[in-house]
Amino acid sequence: MNKVIDRLRKIKIMRLIAGVIYAFIFEYMTNHIITVLPVSRVRWGYYKYVLKHDIAKTAYLYMGLYFYVSRRKVKIGDKTNINRKCILDGRGGLVIGDNVNISAEVAIYTAGHKINSSQFEYYTKPVEICNHVWIGTRAMIMPGVKVGAGAMVLPAAVVTKDVPPFAIVGGVPAKIIGGRNNDLNYKLDWRGSFL
Repeated sequence: MNKVIDRLRKIKIMRLIAGVIYAFIFEYMTNHIITVLPVSRVRWGYYKYVLKHDIAKTAYLYMGLYFYVSRRKVKIGDKTNINRKCILDGRGGLVIGDNVNISAEVAIYTAGHKINSSQFEYYTKPVEICNHVWIGTRAMIMPGVKVGAGAMVLPAAVVTKDVPPFAIVGGVPAKIIGGRNNDLNYKLDWRGSFL
């Protein structure tokens, strides 16, 4: 019986050590070392090949991104720009379409805790950002939201519900305040080498 208990303790210790190594390699390196490297293709390569995210070759991810690292993968489409100091949470599933412009300091969350849970219950819900969406500076997208094609989220808005295609939303919580041209066909192909 003592041998079984000792073996279980060793397994528990090995899992703890593996967890620390995983956290260092993926959490620390991703969010404190890779994110500040001034060469965009190096960052892109790390996110795609080490973290195994599905990121289009033409996507552009600026310095200062914070990834909530999980086993679920983030998908980022063609010619999408994600600006400085954004938070991308893939824990619940995150899909970002083509030609999406995500301005600086935007936070996209797919996980959280239930407000009225006596046990501070954790939950995840996927987020989908469709093609040609424009998300303004410091906006926040909450778990379970779908932002429809061509929609615009104004700066500092907090989006708690789905946004219809081509709608303009703003405020806390975000509400529809207008509409956007539904003939969007631009391509976000500007790229800098050291941003």
